[in-house]
Parts: sequence; C-alpha cells; structure tokens
Amino acid sequence: MKQAISEKIQRGVWRPHDRIPSEAELVAQFGFSRMTINRALRELTDEGLLVRLQGVGTFVAEPKGQSALFEVRSIADEIISVAISTAAEVLLLEETEADLIQSAALNVAEGTRIFTL
Repeated sequence: MKQAISEKIQRGVWRPHDRIPSEAELVAQFGFSRMTINRALRELTDEGLLVRLQGVGTFVAEPKGQSALFEVRSIADEIISVAISTAAEVLLLEETEADLIQSAALNVAEGTRIFTL
C-alpha cells in the first residue's frame, strides 16, 4: 500500500499540495484494510512525503531538496569565484497569517504571523 501511494506521487498523479483520497476512499480503491491504509499514511507522513491535518485531510508534501553529487558552496564563495558584481533589492515584504497549508509546512500554529520576501 505504501509503495502504491509513493508511486502515484512519484509519477505526478498526486502533486505537492494535492489532497489525496480519504482512508475510506483508499480502502475502496485498493482493497486493503483501513488499518493497513492508516499505517501506510502514517509512515509516509513520518518520511515527509505526506502532511496529515486532522479533520481536514492528507496532502502531498512539498518535495525536499535533492542531494547533489557535487560540492555545495556558499553563494558568496560562488560569486567571488566568478568575480561578478551583485546587488539585492527587496521587491516585496509582506506580513500575513499562516493559513492551513503554510502552518503545516512551517510547523507553526495556524494564524501565526509570517513574513514573505
């Protein structure tokens, strides 16, 4: 069951932030017991593939950064190495309250003050 859900996510059937079917719908779709479905969802949540929000549903999590097979350098070192001049300008600074998805992604309470740059 866990593998079937993972494959749907990897193939793009379910994309980040998509709400996946409920446990009852997954039981009907795959024919596994509700306990098996629940366990698979819990394990995939623990692995960071899913986000579960009680009373709301289960959502595909934002993918984590992929590991690279090369040296990771700081952006400052990279800029110095190619000797280019840079500048930064803040185009947007916005204060909002975290909605349901943002609060789950940031591991803060819904309504927490957050800033967007």
